[in-house]
Amino acid sequence: MIMRYFASTSLAGLALGTSLALAASPAVAAGAIHEEESVVGDVFECETTTYTITSGTLKAVFHEGGSASGNFNFTGTLTPQHVTLVDEDGNSYRLGGAVWFGATGNAQQETGQETFTAHLNILAKGGGVVDKVSQTGHFNFEGDGFVFDKGTCILPD
Repeated sequence: MIMRYFASTSLAGLALGTSLALAASPAVAAGAIHEEESVVGDVFECETTTYTITSGTLKAVFHEGGSASGNFNFTGTLTPQHVTLVDEDGNSYRLGGAVWFGATGNAQQETGQETFTAHLNILAKGGGVVDKVSQTGHFNFEGDGFVFDKGTCILPD
């Protein structure tokens, strides 16, 4: 579920979809779009442990905008809401943090960029971090970019 939102913002798809949407309107300044979905069953695979989400939702907020000249911007923020997880031994944890992604494009220069951050902490009952997703990436429309990964887990599919 988390990756479904994130994957839907791939640079090529985002650029094409947003460009087509903005081409139909000379200027776009849409309000925020709010969604919330269950993430029950999502699995975090970590270096030494696997965690399965047993309750909670993911709140998503998206915003897009554009100009009459065809420039665009897009942002999305995903935050866990009352998410609980269990490890293989049945121990309970909770999830905190957020995933943010955004993109901008300049139609005249045919340039653009996309940035994302994924910082989620798996927290013990006492509040200490036991595992985490910690990724930051930046890409341009030519496909050049980088990803820093300093976490112990990957985002669920």
